[in-house]
Amino acid sequence: MDSSWQSLCNIVGNNTIELFVDDGGASANTFKEGMMKLCTLLERVQQEQLSLSASKLCVFMTKAVFAGATVGPDSVKPDTAKLTAIVNWLQPQDASHLEGFLGLSGYFCDLVRGYAKLKKPLRNILHAVDTPKGIGKQAYQCIMCNYKLDNVWTTKHDKMFLEIKHQLVSEPVLQAPAFNGTPFIITTDGSKDAFASVLSQCITTMLPGGKKVTCLHPLGYASKRTSTSEEKYKPYLLEFATLKFSLDKFSDTIWGFLVKLETDCQALWDVLLNDMLHATHMRWWDRVLAYNIMDIQHVPGTSNITDGISQQYEGTLKECGDGGEWDVCPDPDALAGVVQNLFQVPQPTHMLCKQTHVHTYYRCPARTGPWDEDSRLEACTA
Repeated sequence: MDSSWQSLCNIVGNNTIELFVDDGGASANTFKEGMMKLCTLLERVQQEQLSLSASKLCVFMTKAVFAGATVGPDSVKPDTAKLTAIVNWLQPQDASHLEGFLGLSGYFCDLVRGYAKLKKPLRNILHAVDTPKGIGKQAYQCIMCNYKLDNVWTTKHDKMFLEIKHQLVSEPVLQAPAFNGTPFIITTDGSKDAFASVLSQCITTMLPGGKKVTCLHPLGYASKRTSTSEEKYKPYLLEFATLKFSLDKFSDTIWGFLVKLETDCQALWDVLLNDMLHATHMRWWDRVLAYNIMDIQHVPGTSNITDGISQQYEGTLKECGDGGEWDVCPDPDALAGVVQNLFQVPQPTHMLCKQTHVHTYYRCPARTGPWDEDSRLEACTA
């Protein structure tokens, strides 16, 4: 095994392939160079009697997702698979959903060109809502949810809504991750309807005049509808499950690097310090603490940029593919399809019985008579 490891390290050292955590890839400027690297890799794998997974091996690609970003001949761009929370954001049906969308987009308003002009028609809808002064939070939410947009939404609003979505998932607002030691920031929000998170980072860019500017840029968005069992979680467990979902979603980008967490749940810090959790939640706890978390900051719900993403599903029906059909995985083994259950039989019993008849090491040495069907069933169930 040592010689195999050293042999693979040699092709990493001479730039034949590049590794990042559990991702490996090779790039080339010409087809000839790419074929040389591919042949070197395959020869080394064959020489060391190793194997490659056919389902995970892709060759002759113009673009590829590597280290959480899309790498191509033009540039390094964000992974489009981590933008579905914005791309799939449906047209708001009431004032509350519209307010949540403008809350998220307004957080990055300095990065959106002409944002004030884009949001004005949408903001005018909210100005028309009659909200008395001095009312409580619940009464305010009730008024906003009851104000439907069917009769006020026009093609102009639709155009501005789609344009803001396009800006949020395009450069220069969206950026590729910078692996220069700058901490990643994960902002989360969990509700009984959905989990939501935004991955961001402070990135320094140079303006045309030569001035360097450091701004907080989003790197990806993620959301998931809660399953039937997750809907019953207590508030702090909803936030805990959201944190687990977010870290797993962006693991290929943040693994091994400093991470700051932002959440509107003050009890989450106490949960992470508690080592007397339920068995499933303890597996979440172990997985979460495996990341290099440097700080957890409390952000009130009114300032939480992910609040709008999670609330967009409020009052809507679940659809296939929105995440409501699966629970947050408790551990990486579940993600890989490994079943940790000694009592689960993955194949019918009669198949096991055939194995006992064919393979001698399944047989009971104390038995001397013939192996009929009843005898094999008795041995299988013993």
